[in-house]
Amino acid sequence: MYAPPMAIVRTESRSNMPAPPPSPIPTGRGSRSAANQILSDYLEKSLDVPELAMPESPILPTGVRHQNHWIPDEIDLRSLVSREPESVNRLLESAREIGAFTIEVHGVSEEELRSLEKDAERVFRILEKRDMGHRLHVGAPKENKEEIVWVRSGNEIMDQARKYIGPELYKSFSEKMECVGSKLDDVAQQVRQVFMESLAGKQHEKRILEKHNVLSIHKHNHNVVDHKSGPIPEKNKIFPDQIFTLHLPTKQCRYCVQSEKGPIIFYAGPEVIIVTVGKQLEEWSLGEYKCVFGEMMSQPDLQASNFSIELKCPCPSSLNPRHSFIRRTHKKISIADQILIALIMAFLYHIFKFLWS
Repeated sequence: MYAPPMAIVRTESRSNMPAPPPSPIPTGRGSRSAANQILSDYLEKSLDVPELAMPESPILPTGVRHQNHWIPDEIDLRSLVSREPESVNRLLESAREIGAFTIEVHGVSEEELRSLEKDAERVFRILEKRDMGHRLHVGAPKENKEEIVWVRSGNEIMDQARKYIGPELYKSFSEKMECVGSKLDDVAQQVRQVFMESLAGKQHEKRILEKHNVLSIHKHNHNVVDHKSGPIPEKNKIFPDQIFTLHLPTKQCRYCVQSEKGPIIFYAGPEVIIVTVGKQLEEWSLGEYKCVFGEMMSQPDLQASNFSIELKCPCPSSLNPRHSFIRRTHKKISIADQILIALIMAFLYHIFKFLWS
């Protein structure tokens, strides 16, 4: 029998449509489908989430080693004072492996650092306006760090400092520097003793007990970017006469230690003191402890400046007695030398005057 064309098209269209889903199969209880269990099993097997590994980062939580990355270990100062074997061993192990460790509960409060930071900002600003040459630019003239080396004895130099920054600000600034410096001295003394005990039997171990520390304050200008060296500090800034150095940032920052294992980057703040091993200690220990260089990293996204306090513990024989508030490259002539030069000039003047007459 002949079918109309429209009927044929309609028949083919219906034959190409997908089959409708099956109707639920009633269970014995009549309330759920028996296919639910099959569907649940299928989803349980197909929706397994694979284990994901986060990418490695140079900024790591505390600990000696984490996922093949070394970071300075944290040592409680109280346990160091009581010479707890576990803390002493962790300190020495961190000094052997990466040349650095951190001290927490060190006794310098954040309030003390904030107050010192305010005075330091004023001092740097006054010296910059007067351009008296009392600041030290570390590295290139436009690099992002400036330094004041604070003299701890010498009336003549202190009189100059009082004259430049004013007696009131000088009194406040010097008292706060001395307060923080004395606490850093106490920490340095404990670190000295630990290293001395570990170097028993080696040459020079007794010389570490001598106390000739150099205190300085650094201003880090994050809005000045050193494109030559990049954000990670260079390793060629190691001073050959240092036993070890204490670094105390006044704010949270990113800190970099340049070690044999490469740059080690971590967060640090006023709650910890970073201790880095110096070249002299590495030589005295016959290479057991590793010399490193540590410095706050530049953060161009920050507009404000950061400050850090630094206490260098140099070899006593290499100390320069002229460490002072003024720029270290600036040569000074004492009053006695000036009087002697004046007498010599007067004597030569009279001799030439006599000869010409």
